[in-house]
Amino acid sequence: MNRVNFDATGMQSAGPDRADDEIDLGKIFGVIRRNWHILVFGGLVGLLLAIAQVATTTRLYTAHVELNTFRSADVDTFQDFAGVSGSRSASYDFDTEIQVLRSEKIAERVVRNLGLHEDSAFNAARSAGVISRISGTVTGQLRGLVRDARAMLSARDAPALPTDMDPAPDAEARAIERAAQRLRGSMSVNAVGRSAVLRVSYTSSSPALSARVANGIADAYIEDQLAATDEASQRAIEWLGVRRDELRDQLEQVSAIADAFREEHDLVGVDVDQLASAELERLSQNLVAARAEVVDLEARNRRLTEIVESGDTSAVVRETAGQGITSGLRSRYLDVLRSYNSLASSLGDDHAQTERRLRELQEIEALMFEEIRRSAQLVSDDLQAARERVASFEQAQARVGERVGADQAILLQLRDLENNVETVRNLYSSFRQRHQEATQRQEIPVSNTRILNRAQTPGAPSSPNAQQMLALGGLMGFLIAGGWVAFREWRDDRIRSEEHVRDDLALEYLGGLTVLKGVATNVRGARDPAYESAPPRFPPMLTFAADKPLSGYAETLRTGKISLTLRHGRDSRAPRLGFVSCFPGEGKTTTAANFASLLAQQGARVALIDADMRNPGLSRATGKTFDAGLVDVLLGEKDWREVCQPVDGVGVHLIPNAKTRVAHTSELLGSKAMTALLESLDQEYDYVILDLPPLGPVVDARVILDTLDGVFFVFKWGGTNRDLARRILRMDPRIRDKSYGAFLNFFDPKKASAYGNTQSYNYYRTYYNRYYNDN
Repeated sequence: MNRVNFDATGMQSAGPDRADDEIDLGKIFGVIRRNWHILVFGGLVGLLLAIAQVATTTRLYTAHVELNTFRSADVDTFQDFAGVSGSRSASYDFDTEIQVLRSEKIAERVVRNLGLHEDSAFNAARSAGVISRISGTVTGQLRGLVRDARAMLSARDAPALPTDMDPAPDAEARAIERAAQRLRGSMSVNAVGRSAVLRVSYTSSSPALSARVANGIADAYIEDQLAATDEASQRAIEWLGVRRDELRDQLEQVSAIADAFREEHDLVGVDVDQLASAELERLSQNLVAARAEVVDLEARNRRLTEIVESGDTSAVVRETAGQGITSGLRSRYLDVLRSYNSLASSLGDDHAQTERRLRELQEIEALMFEEIRRSAQLVSDDLQAARERVASFEQAQARVGERVGADQAILLQLRDLENNVETVRNLYSSFRQRHQEATQRQEIPVSNTRILNRAQTPGAPSSPNAQQMLALGGLMGFLIAGGWVAFREWRDDRIRSEEHVRDDLALEYLGGLTVLKGVATNVRGARDPAYESAPPRFPPMLTFAADKPLSGYAETLRTGKISLTLRHGRDSRAPRLGFVSCFPGEGKTTTAANFASLLAQQGARVALIDADMRNPGLSRATGKTFDAGLVDVLLGEKDWREVCQPVDGVGVHLIPNAKTRVAHTSELLGSKAMTALLESLDQEYDYVILDLPPLGPVVDARVILDTLDGVFFVFKWGGTNRDLARRILRMDPRIRDKSYGAFLNFFDPKKASAYGNTQSYNYYRTYYNRYYNDN
């Protein structure tokens, strides 16, 4: 009935279908619910520590000053004055200025300007707060140990110091150096967005001191920029002066060389560029004009020749239109031509007047061609003359060129010398002008940095940030507590829920037996001598189920009875069942006695055997000392009827254990005598219940397993180790086969509600309480 599926290792493989990597929110909420007090305590402790830190930490005030800077003043000034081209990326210069502001040089300048090394408020120690003091003390001790170890190691190999070493710096220099280091540790420089504006911040315990030091840093930075500008200007002036003097000497040298060359070649006062230029220009102009005339005459001569050869009368008319000699012939020709055309059209070509006009027209045409031939002859003569003039001009130009070309090398050399002189003179003039500008600009120092917003006295402290520190303290305390809770949950391998019994141990879960608070564990009147001769009694702890039949405790035991009935079936023989646990102190004896009492209350005949011979807790609970017991029966010295005693007020017959101790208890439980005893009891009783020894310490319970019909497991809620329980069950598979189910003893419903899931019995236990009445 209570068997479940097993894997290869014999443990249960069935369970909720959940992926290995899936987060079970129910379990997470369960962990939080059952450990909320630890989480809250951790958060409160962190909050209290944060409050203590805030209360004991010195209030710090931060002042800000904003500077507008872009390029390095010394580099720009030197490049401007010296005329040296060069550029750097803006981001590089910007980062450089940040490092300059953070430099030791600026810090020492601020210390000297403001006298901070003598300022008691500046050099006052700050209260670090409780947490910081503790951590600082621990860190200081560790650093001291490391420093001592290093000193011991370095002292062996350190060379001996010479006796003539310079003395240490004076006290003021050391004070300035310490103050500068303190200032650098309390200041910060950051860019404002992506602009060229730098924000310089300084933090101290005094608002006025913070503003004064922040402004002092800005002023010292500008002073440093001006000093750098002045130094760069001085370097530029010196360099320009040296270069100017060198160029002046060089100019004197090249000028002297050029003058000596002119004297040597008798060119003093002679303008080389104007020499023979006028005559060459005139010859060139005449030559160009003559060549143009030749081209024009050649064109006219060619045209007139073509007209004469072609005999084109229309061309003759067009060609002679601009000539005064043939104008009359041309006019007469046109008149005769019109008359001829008129007569030809009216009288015909064969008429005498038409023929006369035709002859007259031919005569005039012959005269016009004759005139064209004379004009062509005249043009040919003019063309010949023009060609002769061109040749004459070319010869004259060649003669002048030969005369000038003889001295061309000397003129070129002289021209090079004069160009060199002019170049050196221009350089000298440029550097002299730059030197004058540099000298003038040095008298007016200008810094590339200006203060946009001067620091104001802060009205509120910047540190400690109470809200942030309290929130951080509470969060850190909560996280630390959460880590501790996670560690506890990881280490917690106790049986606490129905899932642990079903899934981890593969046993049927019968229910949780609540803690019996306020119930007496001793028999009243057990110290009375008369009690020794009276029937034994159970303390209220062992009869709670019978005394409170409507309680949840009794109802849980009834669940076990149902499991027993379903397993045993209709067998006429009395069931033999045992109560076992893994370890001592888990409540199996109390559970066995209450189970037997509940059955007896329902009218059943119940025999309860104290089978834990080494630790007979059931017999001891009665408060009596028995002269004979189970051991005597198994050894054949007593009959079981002689030692079996009815428990007063319960209806259970108890076979106790006497004081006799034996070493071979397992042999006795597994003996034929034990089997015979159980068979005899089967005939007399409806139920035979054995309180067996725990499975962990001894093997007694395993020996008798084959004789029993089944066993009930009793686990201590929050006490039984799951790994050890699995190991015990794995060692002997018969234990699981014989099991009716498991009870969780010492069960705390409130605590148990934080374990398991919504499918477990405990999740809905509060709804069942209306059916129970523990009172």
